[in-house]
Amino acid sequence: MQATLGRLVRTLIPSNTLDERGGTSTTSVLDSDWVHNKYLLLVHYLRQHWVSYTIGIFTTFLTNWLAVSIPEYVQLSIDLLSSDLNGQYDLLNEYLWIMLILAVSMVFIRTLSRLLFFNPGRAIECQVKNDMFTKLMQLQRDYYDKNPSGTIISRVNNDIHGIRMICGFGFMQVFNIASALSLTPLMMFQLSPRLTLYCVIPILIVFSIVRIGMRFLVNNMRTRQTDLQNLSGFTVASLNGIDVIRSNNLGAWSQERFDKDNRNLTERSLNIAWIRSFIMPVLMNLANILQVVVLLFGGMMVLEEEFTVGELTAFIAYTALLTLPLMGLGWVTTMFQQGMVGLASVQSVLQQPEPFAGRQSLPEVQQKDLFQDGLTVRNLRFRYAEDRPWVLQDINFHLKPGQTLGVLGRIGSGKSTLVNCINRYLVAEDGQIRLNHIDINRLTYQDLRHSIRTVTQEPFLFSDTVENNIAFAIEDRPEDWQEHFPSLLKQAALREEVDKFPLQEQTIVGEKGILLSGGQKQRISLARAMATSCDLLILDNVLSAVDYETERYLLQQIFARRQAKSLLIVSHRVTAVEKADWILVLDEGRIVAQGTHEELLQQPGYYQEMWALQHETS
Repeated sequence: MQATLGRLVRTLIPSNTLDERGGTSTTSVLDSDWVHNKYLLLVHYLRQHWVSYTIGIFTTFLTNWLAVSIPEYVQLSIDLLSSDLNGQYDLLNEYLWIMLILAVSMVFIRTLSRLLFFNPGRAIECQVKNDMFTKLMQLQRDYYDKNPSGTIISRVNNDIHGIRMICGFGFMQVFNIASALSLTPLMMFQLSPRLTLYCVIPILIVFSIVRIGMRFLVNNMRTRQTDLQNLSGFTVASLNGIDVIRSNNLGAWSQERFDKDNRNLTERSLNIAWIRSFIMPVLMNLANILQVVVLLFGGMMVLEEEFTVGELTAFIAYTALLTLPLMGLGWVTTMFQQGMVGLASVQSVLQQPEPFAGRQSLPEVQQKDLFQDGLTVRNLRFRYAEDRPWVLQDINFHLKPGQTLGVLGRIGSGKSTLVNCINRYLVAEDGQIRLNHIDINRLTYQDLRHSIRTVTQEPFLFSDTVENNIAFAIEDRPEDWQEHFPSLLKQAALREEVDKFPLQEQTIVGEKGILLSGGQKQRISLARAMATSCDLLILDNVLSAVDYETERYLLQQIFARRQAKSLLIVSHRVTAVEKADWILVLDEGRIVAQGTHEELLQQPGYYQEMWALQHETS
C-alpha cells in the first residue's frame, strides 16, 4: 500500500522541479530577490509543491477528524454495555464496525498524509543542494579565500538537514497540531466545559516552563552550528595539509587544536541534551498529569451522576489525543528553530553577489570569432585588497592569433596573478583585458572558457581513473575517442608510464592524485588541456616537476599547437619560453624587459642571468 501511495504522491510533485537526472531546477531562486529574506526563500521552495501540500493539509485534517470521532462511539458502546443489552446487540455491533472502519481509514489516510509531506521535503532538500552547488560554482575566488572548505561542506551537508525537516515532518506537524488542537478541545468542551477548564491549567503551566527552556535551547543550537563548521573546516584543512603537519612536526599542535574545537562542540551538544532532558520529560508527563486531573475531577462527576462512565472514558481518550500534539509542539518548536538557523546559513551563500550575473552568451558566430584579433592587455594593474600594495602595474601587451607569448620571472614576480586576471579567476578593472576588442568582464564564463583554457601550476585530479581525469572537460566523448586517447597519452609523455600502472588507463589515481608523482599529475593535467581545442592555451609553470628530457619533449608537443591557436607559457625556466615569439620578463609586478629570445640574451638583466645559470646547471 505504501508503494502505491508513494507513486501517487510522486505524480503530485511538479515535473518542472525535476530534471532528467532526478535533480531539481536550480535557476529560479538564484536570480530572484527572495533570497535576501529567509522567510520568502522558504515560501519559494514550499509553493513549488503546493498541490501536494494542499492535499496533505486536507488529509491531515481528515485524519484528526476520524481520530476524534472514534471516542464518541467508544462512549456510546460503554454506556450501552452499562445498560440492559437485551435487544441492543445489533446496535453494539454497529458501533464496533464503525470504530473498526474509522480506525482502518485513519491508518490509510495518515500514511497518505505523511507521504504528501515527506516526499516534497526530500525534493526540496535536493533542490536546495543543487541551488547551493550552482551558486558555489558561480562565486569568485575571493569567496573561497574568506570561507574555508570545511565550513562550506558543513553548510551543504548539515545545515540543509534542518530545512528538509521543516519542509517535511515539521510542516506536517504544524497542520497536524493545528487541526488536533482545534477539534479535540471542541469535543472535550462539548462533553464538559468545567473539566476542560481544569485540563487547560496544567497545560499553561507546562508550556510556560517549556518556553523558557526553548530560549536557551535555540542559543545553544546556533553556537553549536558555528562550532560544527569550525571543526569541519579545521578537519578538512588538516587532512589537506597532512604532509606539512608531519614534516614540521606539528602533530601535537594539530591534535590539541582539534581537541579544543571538539570539546567546544561536545560542550554545546551536552548543553542541548541537558535542556532537552529537562523539557521533554515535562512534556511527556503532561499526559499523566491530565489523566490524573480527569480521573480526579471526572470521577467525582461520575459519582455525582453528572457524568456517565462512557463519557468519562471518551474524555480520557480525548486527553490522550490532546497530549500527542502538545508533545509534538515542543519538537516542532525545536525543529523550526534549528531549521531557521540552517536556512539562514544557506541564505548566506545564496545571497552572495555575483559580479557577472545577468551576462548574455554571445551568438555562436561571435563566439567562434572571439579571438579573431587576439588578446589585448592595456595598463593592467591589480591588488588583492585596497590596503594592500599593487601586485601588477602597467602591464601592456598584445597576443595575436597564431603567436606564442612567454612570461618569465622569479617567484613572487606576479606571473600567476597575471594569468588569473586573464582567465578572470581574479577580476581586473573594466577595459584592461580584451578579447577581439570586447572587455572580458562583459563576457559570460561559458564564452570566456570556450576561448581561453588554463593549466595551473597546482594540478587538481579527481579520485577517478586516468582516462576520466583526462576526459573531464569533454562533455560528449567522440566516437573515435578510444583511437585518439593513446596518441593523447603519447603527446603528454604518459604512454609508457600508464602502461605500467596496474589497470593502465583505468587505474584510480586517488584523491587529488595522491598515488601519482608531481610530474605525472602535471602531465595528466596537460593531457586534459590537449584533449579539446581552444583559442588560447595558458600554461602556468606546468613543467616544474618533470625532468629536462621530458620537458624538452613536452615543449615540442606544446609548440606544435595542435589544440590551440595561441599559447601563453608562464615559467621560471628560460628553456620553457625560449622558442616563444615574444617574451615578457616580470619583476615585482612590472615588465622590466621584453623581446625575442635572441634580443633578451643581448640585454644585461634577469633573463641573461637565468639563461647562463640554467645552462650551467643543466
